[in-house]
Amino acid sequence: MKQKKWNSFFNLLGLPEGLPFVLFCSLLGSLVSKAPALATIALAFATNLAIYCFAQVYKHISNAPVDTFSPSESDPNPISHGMVSLRSARIALFFALITSLIGAFLLSYINIVLTFTSILLTLALFHPNMRLSHNLLLSFNRHHFLYGGIFLLNSIFANLVRPAAIEILFPLLFVIGFYLLFRSEEVRMALPQEQTLPFLRIVSASILLIAAAVTFLLQKPVPFWLIALWVFLSAVQLSISFSSQSEYSPHQHLYLMRVFENSGVVTFLVYLIFVFINTFKS
Repeated sequence: MKQKKWNSFFNLLGLPEGLPFVLFCSLLGSLVSKAPALATIALAFATNLAIYCFAQVYKHISNAPVDTFSPSESDPNPISHGMVSLRSARIALFFALITSLIGAFLLSYINIVLTFTSILLTLALFHPNMRLSHNLLLSFNRHHFLYGGIFLLNSIFANLVRPAAIEILFPLLFVIGFYLLFRSEEVRMALPQEQTLPFLRIVSASILLIAAAVTFLLQKPVPFWLIALWVFLSAVQLSISFSSQSEYSPHQHLYLMRVFENSGVVTFLVYLIFVFINTFKS
């Protein structure tokens, strides 16, 4: 029973499913800045994770009355299911908010602006008087292109050495394009008859491919051997998964993107470990 309550509490925070999303955007932002410091990377990630948890808890609190009568299968609400009390959720919301603000104040004034922007975004998406999350593209389960952009920028501007605007633009477009495509796939699974999806998927995929080419082939925030490792890890995961499946699954596209995301997180962590080892040696 205790384990079930802990699982419900983590579900309230959007964890652990949302952890790769926050890690992917945060680590990529730290690599784009090309001046990674362990303490700064950790603080930027903690700030982003607190923002993410704040958004998830606020979403579950705001949606609890509706989810009580029409629960969502893709995003279960532990408050409406009676697994987490409203008081506990509000305490978690308060601590997530305070943690994100403290982290932002310890980083820079730009991080403060980005953190307040994320708070305003959360209010706009889920406040009962606005509810922008009713828009299919702006809905937020575990991934969101706008939060992804904020997490990336938070990690970039956390470092003392900051790249030029053009060097920030294409990684930002890469993250936005990837998670827009991710969201369009989620909508396609839920509403296959939606007419605007094919156009949106084409636009998102185009932005993703162009931004990825410029970011990783021209700007080179990471060496080419790391991209090869990223591809290799993705291929290994996919080969293991597909060898155990005999039939086509409609969720395969989403699974492909999750594999891409998870492999990217592992790849970025490997590279940062190499950087820190070389730094300590020198």
